[in-house]
Amino acid sequence: MINRKNWWKSNLPTYLIMFLIVVGTILLPYWFTDTSLIWQADGLSQHLPALIHWQKDLHHLLATGDWPSQWNFQIGLGSDYYQTFAYYTLGDIFSYGAAFISSKHVVSYYSIMIVVRLFCAGLAFLVAVRHFTKYWHPVINTIGSLVYLFSGYLALSMFSHPYFINPLIIFPLLIVAIDNLIDVQQPKWLPAVLMISWTLWNNYYFAFMMAIGATIFFILRISLNHSWRNGKMWLRALSSTVVGFLLPMLIFLPSIIGTLDSARSQYRFANGLILYPLSYYLSLPGNLISNAQSPNFWLTGGFSVIGIIAILYILRRYKTYPLLSWVFGMAGLFLLFPAGAALMNGGSSPSNRWIFMLGLPLALSVVLLLNHLTELRKQDFYWMTGVGVIIFISMLFTNNFDLHANFANMLFIGVLTIFCLYWAISHKVGLYALLGVVALNAILIMQQNHMTDLNPEKSALLSNKNVQKLVDQQANYFDENIDADLAKARGEANTPVPSTLYRSYIDTQLGSDSEIDPAPATNLALNSHAHNAESYWSYQNGAVNQLMKRLALPQTNNNDITSNLDRRNVLSNVLGIKYWYANPQSGSPASYQKLTPPITINRQTVTQSDSVYPLAYLPKYVVSEKTFNHADTTNREAFLADSVVTDAVHEHTSKQQFERTVTTTSIRSNLQERYTDKVHFNYTPSRESDEQGIYLKPNTTLDNHELHLEITNLHFKPANFNQRAKYATNSYRDAKIEQNNNPRNPLDYRSNDRAFNWNWRRKHLDTIGKNVSGYTFTTSYAGNNQTFVQTGQKNLSFYNPKQNITLNLGTATDVKNTAYLPFTFSQPGQYTFDVKVKAIPTGQPFKKVSQQAQKQAVPLNIQKDQISGQVTGSKNQILATTIPYSKGWHSANNQVIKINEGFVGIKLHTGKNDILLNYQTPGLKLGQYLSLLGLVLLLIFGVVTLINKKAISHAD
Repeated sequence: MINRKNWWKSNLPTYLIMFLIVVGTILLPYWFTDTSLIWQADGLSQHLPALIHWQKDLHHLLATGDWPSQWNFQIGLGSDYYQTFAYYTLGDIFSYGAAFISSKHVVSYYSIMIVVRLFCAGLAFLVAVRHFTKYWHPVINTIGSLVYLFSGYLALSMFSHPYFINPLIIFPLLIVAIDNLIDVQQPKWLPAVLMISWTLWNNYYFAFMMAIGATIFFILRISLNHSWRNGKMWLRALSSTVVGFLLPMLIFLPSIIGTLDSARSQYRFANGLILYPLSYYLSLPGNLISNAQSPNFWLTGGFSVIGIIAILYILRRYKTYPLLSWVFGMAGLFLLFPAGAALMNGGSSPSNRWIFMLGLPLALSVVLLLNHLTELRKQDFYWMTGVGVIIFISMLFTNNFDLHANFANMLFIGVLTIFCLYWAISHKVGLYALLGVVALNAILIMQQNHMTDLNPEKSALLSNKNVQKLVDQQANYFDENIDADLAKARGEANTPVPSTLYRSYIDTQLGSDSEIDPAPATNLALNSHAHNAESYWSYQNGAVNQLMKRLALPQTNNNDITSNLDRRNVLSNVLGIKYWYANPQSGSPASYQKLTPPITINRQTVTQSDSVYPLAYLPKYVVSEKTFNHADTTNREAFLADSVVTDAVHEHTSKQQFERTVTTTSIRSNLQERYTDKVHFNYTPSRESDEQGIYLKPNTTLDNHELHLEITNLHFKPANFNQRAKYATNSYRDAKIEQNNNPRNPLDYRSNDRAFNWNWRRKHLDTIGKNVSGYTFTTSYAGNNQTFVQTGQKNLSFYNPKQNITLNLGTATDVKNTAYLPFTFSQPGQYTFDVKVKAIPTGQPFKKVSQQAQKQAVPLNIQKDQISGQVTGSKNQILATTIPYSKGWHSANNQVIKINEGFVGIKLHTGKNDILLNYQTPGLKLGQYLSLLGLVLLLIFGVVTLINKKAISHAD
């Protein structure tokens, strides 16, 4: 036994060497090939744009002392800066170093910080080892750190969400601090205050998880050591918690308030699940050591084999290790029920992201096991073998009993681990061999699902060069409100624009290939001059989301409440979208025309609308909430063109309203039926070729109209396993019959329905049980394909079941002839729904109302967190704006109301109205006061502690 003062000198070099070996093996190939560590989905879409923007804000702050605006019109339609970025950069201390680098090095900084976070996470575990155990052996402790650090959680989050590594650093330190706090002999309160503060400051989402984990540890610890009877401990714990809770309120309070008012607050608990599908339970044992490509319910698992063995060791000696045994028992319960995962996930979807916390007791158990190898008995190895067989069968099931599947490496690691463990009992060299096996296990876990990262044809990662190119090209986009760039491109003189604010829609900059772009990259434009209407952040304005739901937009979700606005013409113009940057394979709404001469920016065609609405204007009519909600979705959109939706004043309508120009197109489901306004479907496809659809009646009045397919009362009863097998077999049989009926094709004598059915069932064993996947609905009109994706209950971030959707079919064409719209569904099962087809004008009738809105524009002076202007109003008149509504908007002069379901309106009085809107992040001022109070209490506690220490030293 060495002196504990030399503990770090003994352990740190071994940890550093093994960390460099493992991380070097994993990451050096990326460095050699100039491949970035930035995932094309959330990494490129959220984390990198947030870091770039934060870097600019930090530079500005250090140069001028000026904090960023609390309201930012470049975040989608406009959003709260602090509530949006508190989830990403504001609380992430590893992002603060961006203040000291140039913009050209942000991409490199992003990757370097991943490695720094990893190293710190391993160090944090060593802190826990030193605190909770008396063992110093550097090889054993390093094995524990590798087990803790490298798991399926890290393999996924390191590339997709780098700041997800932060909890791996914070949680061990938080648990150590709490244990110090409740220590009756030598209590320490300051570490607990600091760690509670850091936990809340870092990220409110993970703070909730870690708070539950820390509370469980606290309750178990004081119950098992009976310190709950100590009154001083409770006083110390409560006071430290209060101070630690108050200090980060500057960020934490606005974040929580924003989350409660956001689109995400409308989650259904556990996505409505009581139990997981049977396939989840059957694959659970295997997932504990195998890193699933697409983890069910975020159960990343992927723990080292030695970690699972350590759990068995602890549970077989539960009387010796009651705390760890209780932790593993409770963790098992949380893994078995969706409610446990949902509780850990903030009361929302059943996400098992909390499993990162399980890595701490698991890795500590490894340290305990390896320091008591001589206590292992034959029964322990029997249990290892038995559980190993269960895990092996589970992995076979997960891979559909495909003996060619790539899980032999994990089986090899498992056998090798048990062998080295047995060897290490009597030979010290076995311990070093085990270190090598654990390191290999870590490398396999990290690379198991990243084998294609260095294949440019299949990789989800871009090269550093191309990432920087994407970042640099954002400067090419116009500022819609300063036409100097556009005028120069056209060869014209610059014409001043009115005092308003226009927006753009910028199509995804990675093309439309869903394989490489699972999330839109539109946030990159945050660092341009443009005001891109689409944004993809975890925080989205809940009020605007309500409007998009009322309009039944098909592609919106809680992370992207506008999406591409379904390319609807009226909605796009009303929201002030002046320019539409369209990819070659996609289009623009009807009134958006190419510039003269045509201009292409970043390979996107720039189109412009002359019917765009100003930021603020005086609508002609008033529609009540009741009238608006009772209308069909297309009619609701039409109401927005010349009316304001509110109950703040009396309803004022007219037969001249634009909404009256919306017509219902006659349809029928087959040629033998009569045309009608609505068709009901009760549809159960038996094969892929089964198709339903509707026929549109010829109607020459549909010229210059946009057609909307309105689907209501949509319900789906998924097929069971046997029905899905039958559906697949029927589809196979039809395809073979069609192939053999073609005289130009040779007969295929290998056709065998029963063999196909057997093979299909074997390959889909991992889908046994309740079907919690979603489905895709597809239709087409005049070559315009429209798709709606109904997310399933296993979708954790985007689960948003919709019973009513409206699809923009595009501009009506060939209106003199009957048109057929096919309906196809991607999943077998029973579908029931009603359909209508509505037509909304895009020509002269809409141009007329848009020109009226432009004439009634109210000039506004937009400054930092303040908007001012003047308007002459009459009684019961409303100033309408497309400023997203938030409780942060307030005015001393005007009555601020919510209009059109999600935007700011001002109730005017007769005569001249001085408009003055101010914005302050909800909870920010109170958070500042609470943080200041926490700081004062911290100083008081510190002074009292010093005085008490001096008094004790004098007494001695």
